Amino acid sequence: MAHRWRSIILDLALLVAVWTFVLRLVHQRRARMAADASPHAVLGYRVHTAAAIAAMVGVTWFSVWLITDTIGPHWLHSLSLLAALLFITIGGVLAGYAGWVGGP
Repeated sequence: MAHRWRSIILDLALLVAVWTFVLRLVHQRRARMAADASPHAVLGYRVHTAAAIAAMVGVTWFSVWLITDTIGPHWLHSLSLLAALLFITIGGVLAGYAGWVGGP
């Protein structure tokens, strides 16, 4: 029982670390943008930021799926897999669009 909680706590700690890393990267990219950036660059930044957030939400749902595999309710386990796939797919599509319109 203690091993199960330890792995859940480690999963949550890793998730917090990855969220922190992604949000810092988004903030650094915003700080590097020029004050008079072109509309395409601003659009690319915004869509790329939305892509990063959507992908991280997907990763969060994937972590929920891993955690609920052993101790969670079955409905949450099923929902989290679908949500993870959906958000990661949305993040990938948005990242592709951001690159097409003038992203990084």
